[in-house]
Amino acid sequence: MAKILIVAVKITGLLLLFSHCAWAQLTAEQEKARIKGVFLYNMDDGYTSKPFLEIAANAGDGESQYYLAELIRLRKKHISPEAQALYEAAAEKGDIYAMMRLADKGDDLCHIMENCPPDIKTPQQWSETARELAKERVSQGDTEAMYQLFLLTGKFDWLTQAAESGFPRAQYRLGGIYEDGFGTFLIPGNRKKEIEKWYKASAEGGYPPGMNSYADFLNARGDRQGFAYWIEQSAKSGDFGAMSDYAAWAAHMPDEVGYPLNLVKAYGLTLLMAEADPGSGPSSPGYGGQVLPKVAAKMTPEQIEAGKAYAKEWAKTHPPLSRFPPRYGY
Repeated sequence: MAKILIVAVKITGLLLLFSHCAWAQLTAEQEKARIKGVFLYNMDDGYTSKPFLEIAANAGDGESQYYLAELIRLRKKHISPEAQALYEAAAEKGDIYAMMRLADKGDDLCHIMENCPPDIKTPQQWSETARELAKERVSQGDTEAMYQLFLLTGKFDWLTQAAESGFPRAQYRLGGIYEDGFGTFLIPGNRKKEIEKWYKASAEGGYPPGMNSYADFLNARGDRQGFAYWIEQSAKSGDFGAMSDYAAWAAHMPDEVGYPLNLVKAYGLTLLMAEADPGSGPSSPGYGGQVLPKVAAKMTPEQIEAGKAYAKEWAKTHPPLSRFPPRYGY
């Protein structure tokens, strides 16, 4: 009984420690910077996103602190003191991915010399904290926490539990693992059935990378109608790569899936891509900037103006474009 009470007190303390919201109370300008920084980060534009993330991170926003730490880690190719401070700030707000990064870091010299200040956690302590918090969240039905436990422990059961419980990112990951040849299937054809099952579940769960993989699976099977449908759904969910296909089909550049020609739509969608990824300048535009003049060449000035209006309306009713980098990647 005493052991149970100790565990209960430990978990209660853990919940209290991370009970406050990871989102700081930002001013209007700080919130605008946060939105812009996260958007650019998700477009894989680290250089441009950094100053915006810095504004929100300095204001105490946990998500921005984590993303900014990721940018610094990737640039430095290790967890620098600056990145560590940001990960710690995010971790203190309950960000399990930040705890996982801190757990990945090797021991500091003070830990090796056994003379660290008492408030500095070792990587092992961060790993234990992340596991305890994730398990508590699992007990409350948090399916992402199941996936996090898979990443923390490497135990495949956590991945399948997360997928079976409906977490789309885990479903996508499980389908990919099976497609890469892992897992044992004694009955011929069962591997493909499982790949299709999990990609479909992820797609239906609203995860654009899952939609893209399911679309590719259907396309390989010769189902062009299903392929076109899920690429369209992915584009409508904000996936930049799917949007490039969807816009090209609307412009018949080329006409791959039998969509009706709609140059106004094609121009509007391509304009959104050009704005989201402008490239490195006028002489070196991104994909949208390269394609936009080709679409415009087929259009009247009135159609071009209609295309600009279409882009504005689309932006009001659809998520911002993203390349959907993994939350916890390389």
